[in-house]
Amino acid sequence: MVPPPRPVSFKSLMKKTFAGLMVLLVALPCVIQAGALRVRLTGDKLSVHADQVPLQTILVRLTDQGVRVRIDPHLNPTVSASFEDRDIQKGLETILKPLSHVLIWESIVGPSGPIPKLAEIQVFKPGERDLMKRLAKTNHLPVVRNPRDGSWFVTDEILLKLKPETGIQESMGILRRIGGTILESNAALGIYRIRLPEGSDVPSIVEKLTDPGIKRAEPNYAYPISVPYRGDLASEPVDASPRPVGTGVSAPVAVLDTGLRSDSGLDALVLASLDSLNPDEPISDSQGHGTQMALIAAGVVKPYGTEESPGAYTPIIAVRSVDDNGFTSSYEMIRSIDFALEHGARVMSLSWGSETRSEFLENALDYANSKNLVVVASAGNEPTGKPVYPAAYSSVVAVGALRPDGKPWEKSNYGDFVTVNAPGFAALPVGFHADPGIYAGTSIATAFVANWISNYLSQNPKATRQELMNALGDRFR
Repeated sequence: MVPPPRPVSFKSLMKKTFAGLMVLLVALPCVIQAGALRVRLTGDKLSVHADQVPLQTILVRLTDQGVRVRIDPHLNPTVSASFEDRDIQKGLETILKPLSHVLIWESIVGPSGPIPKLAEIQVFKPGERDLMKRLAKTNHLPVVRNPRDGSWFVTDEILLKLKPETGIQESMGILRRIGGTILESNAALGIYRIRLPEGSDVPSIVEKLTDPGIKRAEPNYAYPISVPYRGDLASEPVDASPRPVGTGVSAPVAVLDTGLRSDSGLDALVLASLDSLNPDEPISDSQGHGTQMALIAAGVVKPYGTEESPGAYTPIIAVRSVDDNGFTSSYEMIRSIDFALEHGARVMSLSWGSETRSEFLENALDYANSKNLVVVASAGNEPTGKPVYPAAYSSVVAVGALRPDGKPWEKSNYGDFVTVNAPGFAALPVGFHADPGIYAGTSIATAFVANWISNYLSQNPKATRQELMNALGDRFR
C-alpha cells in the first residue's frame, strides 16, 4: 500500500473530534447484497462475502452508500473473500492486494453538527495514480411503487428534517432505531438524505417516525418525465440542419431533464452543465428528451403557432437530473436546483410531474423562488383535471399545451392549477427514443414558456413577480 501524504486514521479523527460518536455510528449498519455478493459498511468496519466477484462490482456497491470510488479502469480482478466487521483499512487490504489504495474521510453537516464519513476510496497500481477515474454509479434510480397510494419512491431511502433543538444524542438515537446512515444533506433546507437497510418498508418507517425531535420525514419520492407524443402534423417538414447560435439574452434558463447530447449544436449557449447522477462524467442524453427541451428553451426551435420572430437565442444551464428509465427524485431535484442557482439561472424548466405531493420539494421550489428563480413546469399529458406536481405548487408557473391552431390540445391536462396554455407542437431534429420528427406535449409548451420568460426578464430585469405574471397572462390568454 502507498500511504497518502498526510495519513489520518479514522480512529485518531474520532478520538480528537467526535469522542463518543463512534459507538453510535457502529450501530448503523448498511447492508447490500447482489447474488453471491454481500457487503456491509458499518462505521469504520467492513464485512465482505464474495466468491469470484469482479472487484469493481464490489466497489460499485460501496458507491450506492455514497462513497466515491476512483480506480484505474483497467483494474478489475476477481475477488474471493469472507470476513466480518474488519477494520476498513485491513478489510480493503484483503480484497485489494497487491494494489495500492487511499481512503479519504470527510465531515458532512449532520443534524447537530459535522459527522465523519468515508468519502472516497482510491485504487491504483503503485506509481500509476494518475490513471484513476471515478467509478460511475448506475444510470438509474432504484425506484418502487407504493401499492397503497401509487406513489413512486427510491428504495431504502428517506428524507428527514429534524427540529433545530434536537441534540446529537437524540439525533443519532433516531438513526440507530431505524438503522439509518446520513448520505448527504442540504444545509439551506435542513434536509438529510438517509440510507436504510436493504429491503426496508419505507412507507411504514416514515409513518412510524413520530419522535419529538423530527420535524418531518418523507420517502425520497420519484417522478417520471412527461413523455412526449409523436405529433399528427404529417405534412409539416422537419428541419434537422444545424443552426448558427449567438445570444443577447441575459436571463439563463436551467433545463432539468434527461441531459444534453454532445451533437445538439448548443455548445455556444451552454453556460454550465451537470450530470447530477454521475457528477464526474460529462453530461449526455441517452433518451433525447432533455436535448429536445434545451433546443426549445434556447429558442433554437420554435413550436408551431408561435408569433415570436427568431431573434436572439437564450443561454441555458443543462442538468441531467433524470435517469435512463425516465425518473428523477426529490433529492435529485434539490441537488439540481442548487446547481442552477449557483450558476445564475433566472428561469427553470421542469418537464415532468406526478400526482404525488412532496413538502420537501415544495420547500425547495419556494426557496428557489425566493432567490428570484422563476420555475416553470408541465401540467401533464393526461387530461385528468387533477393537480400534477411540481406544476401545482403555488410558486410554480404551470403550463398546458395548445395545438398549432391555438385550440387546446386534447391530451393536455387542465384545471385551476394551470397558469397558462402555450403552443405544444414542434418539429424537432432530435427524437425521444426514436427518429427526429414532430412531437407534442406540455413539455414542449413548458420549455417554450421558459424561453419567453427569459426574453421578458432580459428586457425587463427589474420586473416584479406580479408584473411578470401579468405579462404572461397578456401573452398567453
